[in-house]
Amino acid sequence: MPRTLRALTAALVTGLALLVAAPAHAAEPDAAPGPVVLVGVAGLRWDDIGSLTTPALWGLSRAGSVGDVTTRSVRSRACPADGWLAVSAGNRAADLPAEDGTCRTLRDPGESGQVPGWEDYRAAAAGESYRARLGLLGGELERSGTTATGIGPGAAIALADADGVPVGTHLRMPAQQRDLQRAVREAAATSQLVVVDAGVVRDPGWATAARPSTPTPTVAPGEEEDPGLGLGGTQELPGSESIVEPTRAQQAVTIDAHVDAVLDGLRGTDATVLVVSLADSGRVALQLAAATGPRASGDAYGASLLTSGSTRQQGLVQTVDVTPTLLSLLGLPDVPTIPGAQIVPTPGPATGGARVARVLDIQEEASAITRVHGAFSARMVLSQAALFLVAAVVLLLRGRTDRAPLRPALRALQVAALALGAAPVASFLAGTVPWWRADRPTTAFWAVVVGWIAVVTAVALAGPWRRYVLGPAGVVAGVTVGVILVDAVTGSNLLVDSPLGAHRILAARFYGMSNQAFALVLAAGVLVAVVVADALLRRGHRRAAVAAVAGIGLAIVVVNGSPSWGADFGGPPALLVAFAMLAVAVSGRRVSWRTVLIVCAVGGAVVLGFAYLDWLRPAADRTHVGRFLDTVIDGGLWDVVWRKLSVNLRVLTSWRYLVLAIGGVALVLLVLVGPRPRRGALMGEGSPLAGLQRAVPLLRPAVAATGVALTVGFLMNDSGIIVPAMGIAVAVPCLVAAAAQWRLDAGADDADATGPGSSPDGAAAEVSARPDAPAGSSPA
Repeated sequence: MPRTLRALTAALVTGLALLVAAPAHAAEPDAAPGPVVLVGVAGLRWDDIGSLTTPALWGLSRAGSVGDVTTRSVRSRACPADGWLAVSAGNRAADLPAEDGTCRTLRDPGESGQVPGWEDYRAAAAGESYRARLGLLGGELERSGTTATGIGPGAAIALADADGVPVGTHLRMPAQQRDLQRAVREAAATSQLVVVDAGVVRDPGWATAARPSTPTPTVAPGEEEDPGLGLGGTQELPGSESIVEPTRAQQAVTIDAHVDAVLDGLRGTDATVLVVSLADSGRVALQLAAATGPRASGDAYGASLLTSGSTRQQGLVQTVDVTPTLLSLLGLPDVPTIPGAQIVPTPGPATGGARVARVLDIQEEASAITRVHGAFSARMVLSQAALFLVAAVVLLLRGRTDRAPLRPALRALQVAALALGAAPVASFLAGTVPWWRADRPTTAFWAVVVGWIAVVTAVALAGPWRRYVLGPAGVVAGVTVGVILVDAVTGSNLLVDSPLGAHRILAARFYGMSNQAFALVLAAGVLVAVVVADALLRRGHRRAAVAAVAGIGLAIVVVNGSPSWGADFGGPPALLVAFAMLAVAVSGRRVSWRTVLIVCAVGGAVVLGFAYLDWLRPAADRTHVGRFLDTVIDGGLWDVVWRKLSVNLRVLTSWRYLVLAIGGVALVLLVLVGPRPRRGALMGEGSPLAGLQRAVPLLRPAVAATGVALTVGFLMNDSGIIVPAMGIAVAVPCLVAAAAQWRLDAGADDADATGPGSSPDGAAAEVSARPDAPAGSSPA
């Protein structure tokens, strides 16, 4: 193994050891002092709550802990059955889809005692790759001897055992409020866990329907429906019953009456109450969660926001967090194979009104991003496709670049390339301005994004670095890397609900680095390393240049792979490949396939090390990296691989990312190889860009390192072609900007120039920077 690679590996292992220490497993939790009560509803949001219309929920919002709930299940829209199944399994689970798109009307168990539709639920779970174990909660209650009472059809699903029969006592929902109050009072006196189905809120046209038999599904188990449904796009209502359906306000009043009866029935007890909306109302949006009462350890629920270890976001939890929360409050051991984490209070605004305003703001932002992210991606792709076509023409035009018309064309191309290269990071920076609160949020979003693009582009063109061929492009890359890394370290506030980040409603990721962010930081990070290394090589400091590349790579790998920050399982191997290849090239040695394979093996070991250290933590504190290792230990590796492969194949045909990938690769080849290359030449003979690689000798190894690393990232992650497409989205515009900068500074095509920075000792600088020069060579 080359000395440079050994040094990089040693530094990485040392950094990893210093970053994370293996903590001891937590002791078994203690139970809450009183009964634990779950009041489950469906379709209820914070904008449904008012002091006059829903006084019980309004009072709970002022005295208790509050938060939003993402109800994402197997499909993008969750039915009431899906939410209750998530409580039963502690995992994503769903009903079989109906032919007409309606949700099932839930019913209480009949004479057989089995939950109606249970065989459908089991068939649906068996066809999915989430390994949902229906009846997990009921089985844990039964094994531990925990007494439970369920009221209403949803409670029967939540408390069912593996055979679909509710454990403990099951009661039908009383018709009168006073009867519900009495039933809850009696249940709290005899049961440790009480689960109440308080009803549903359905949007007009989305009423639930009876389902006497198993329908023929129009969407196969495991197949995703159109993610645009319910997210702001055009939707067809599944029925015309909306004329006679109650309004949302009327349905919310009914639920509030049930919640009021439950709270009245618990007066005088030391109960811990969770009120959670477990499913959507038809339109997909964040739902309501509130909690009050004591916890066995830590602060009680009250006058705070809610969060969980699975989201790490103030004011946000998931439906899959309900089951581990109930187990913890009941003093039962954690189930490490389920993806959720305990719902806990976290400090928030001082007043109840401010806390509700905060969760309403989160809800509004989550809904607003679904209306703009598709248009942002499409416009960015189309703009970059146009840039690629124009660049292919303008960069290869012959003529003098110190006069019109070529000079203004190259200058315009450079500015446009820098602006498009800044567009991805501008989409993250848009989160610094609350555009979703504007009267016209879509217009405000575009104004903020364009404003940030202008700022980054102006900075890139304004400083002294503009005189260096990679200077402006390096600034854009540096801003991209800096913003993404700082955001990951400080809690991923910009990542969440950004166009290229993680969306709360989709519930794919809530913290760390998304696959898009990883691809951006990889491509931009390599360019930053090239800028630094090239500057050091020009001064004859080869060892410092190698150390700089290794240091930049180490910092990015640690932030990307650390469970506390980036929490990215597939990122470190690709990043190690990129920076190891570049470090070897900077050292003056040739990169071999043996080196690449060794680095891939080291990257795999690093990833497993991160996963193992995360797995050693208590189950409630693990990130998805540690949970993945636990899934592998539990025998679920193939299910995860198959689910990721399915996503990759589905995304592979997306026109947006294909345009970026194919167009970007074609332009890179054109810039590096030229239109008519002679055998063994890097540039076409007589090409206007023939001197670019002499000006930046590290350009070719940087492109090779980025290409190989993006391919590794493509294979390791579950976003398929999105990874190379996003890397191209920042790398290729920066390459175009550098090429335009070089031609502008080269002057006439027949001038013997090597680009900016040329000087009487330019040849010596070139020898020093040449990647294939002998190690330790210095300027002649």
